[in-house]
Amino acid sequence: MRAHRSAYVRAPWQFEVRELPLADPGPGQVLVRVAACGVCGTDLHIADRQATDWQPFGHEVAGMVEAVGEGVSRFSLGQRVALDSSAPCGKCVTCARRPDLCPTPLSYWSWPAMGFGDRLLSPQECVFPIPGEMPFEVACLVEPVGVSLDLVQTAGVGRGDHVLVVGPGPLGLGAVCAARAAGAGKIWLAGRSTSVARMRAGTALGADALIEMDLVPLEKFDFGARRPDKVLVTAPPEVLPGMMEVAAFGGVIAYIGIAAGPKARIALDADAFHFRKLQLRASHASPGTHGPESLRLLGESPVLGRELVSHRFAFGELADAMAMARDDRKTVKKMVMVNLL
Repeated sequence: MRAHRSAYVRAPWQFEVRELPLADPGPGQVLVRVAACGVCGTDLHIADRQATDWQPFGHEVAGMVEAVGEGVSRFSLGQRVALDSSAPCGKCVTCARRPDLCPTPLSYWSWPAMGFGDRLLSPQECVFPIPGEMPFEVACLVEPVGVSLDLVQTAGVGRGDHVLVVGPGPLGLGAVCAARAAGAGKIWLAGRSTSVARMRAGTALGADALIEMDLVPLEKFDFGARRPDKVLVTAPPEVLPGMMEVAAFGGVIAYIGIAAGPKARIALDADAFHFRKLQLRASHASPGTHGPESLRLLGESPVLGRELVSHRFAFGELADAMAMARDDRKTVKKMVMVNLL
């Protein structure tokens, strides 16, 4: 057992640091000393309303292997690693056919310690070696970049496609970079005019044009002779009916946005959907299957890490960092906790 600090959260916006023992890794487990952990939009939702009782949090993690359990041979002590928040079990009937549909995924979620802390235990399947000298603060993006990759692949973005990305948050920005890497011919990024830093990052990551959708509704925007073949939505479901008007004939709309209660329901013109040969596809990167590919994209496109990580903070500044991520949409893109190892 090891003494360990871990941050806990309870809604609304309450935080505390707990000193607690952390067991040695069991069979198939890896003990990781946390070097970096990113703040995700999910963390903000948890702090705002989802954490009805105290719970650990933080799932965008990179660090160093401190110990391994029985049966773990892929990792050595001191090795630099990044974590995805879940992985297929690799043993069920579904995994043999579609690992991304595994009904019993492996995860460290809700274990006694998560990413905002000193250490965490993880199933080895969620752990991946960091290539080269990639900084921890970049490697911890493996999970959100995997979500972006899943969105791009769910839409089937390919060479020459015209792509519209809706929402310039970290997932949308990652999708811009991944779509460019997939060979997209033209990319529009749509967001609010107040999201100054995020929209600028979109240009740096490969967007050809920016649309300030609070000033010009997407349904009225002039896309020219060819509308988007693929529409990638990282926004609440309520925008989806409008995207069906925006997409080209035969277009594909893929989305990852979620909502609670009545806002999760949408109404659409089924006849128009049918006769325009549209497709609507849900992207949900759980269990995670993109770890190595995410690290490869981060390595081959270093601009992605540079543009996404806008703020760094120490463990003791977590509460202030969470408040800043919630309130400052003009300058914050991705906030990352950095621990000195």
